[in-house]
Amino acid sequence: MKKILSTTAIASSLCLLGTSAIAQFSGPYIGLSGSVAGFATEGKKESSDARNTVNAKGGLVTPLAALDIGYQFAAGKGFGIGIGATYNPYEAELKATNSTAPAASSTATFEVKDAYTVYIQPTFEINKDAAFIAKAFYSKADISTGAGSGTLITKPNDLEGIGFSVGLRVMLTPNAFLQTEAIYTEFDTVKASKAEVSTTAATGGAAITRTYTADKPELVEGRITLGYKF
Repeated sequence: MKKILSTTAIASSLCLLGTSAIAQFSGPYIGLSGSVAGFATEGKKESSDARNTVNAKGGLVTPLAALDIGYQFAAGKGFGIGIGATYNPYEAELKATNSTAPAASSTATFEVKDAYTVYIQPTFEINKDAAFIAKAFYSKADISTGAGSGTLITKPNDLEGIGFSVGLRVMLTPNAFLQTEAIYTEFDTVKASKAEVSTTAATGGAAITRTYTADKPELVEGRITLGYKF
């Protein structure tokens, strides 16, 4: 009996040791992050007069900030599942301009703001202070039209997409942590159309419709988050 009790005690201790490290990553948390982001898309502008079709690649690199909040659940020995959301309090302006003869000069401006993601985050313990994370998420941002020539006919759809990331979370103290991630997001195609007046010699004064398309925009980020687990 004594041997059985001793064996049971040892097994229980090993189980506790196996879950203690992942428990250090578990619970509610909040974080502030900064990232360097690269945005790229293939743009297209088409006109109903068939004289003004323009294809172009566009991109930019910009810093981004985000607020992250979530909850990490212990799901087994050395394994956890997190759920959470991030919010990016930024506003960006995208402008499409064309003035190449014989096409009519035109400008379309779109404003992007209130971007957020909701995610699920599997977490794999490396040791008591470090864990490998993987993340799958849904992302959305509002798009509105700003100043520009012409009258809006079709409002651009919201910027929506899905993405994934991989990274490392390191506990600096029992509560504070540092997280690094490489993130990729692919968004749905965005399209809008405007009514304008042509100023070309051939069709001067004629009413035409111009359609602006951003084909599957992509966002790549390198992100660092400083967080606190409660």
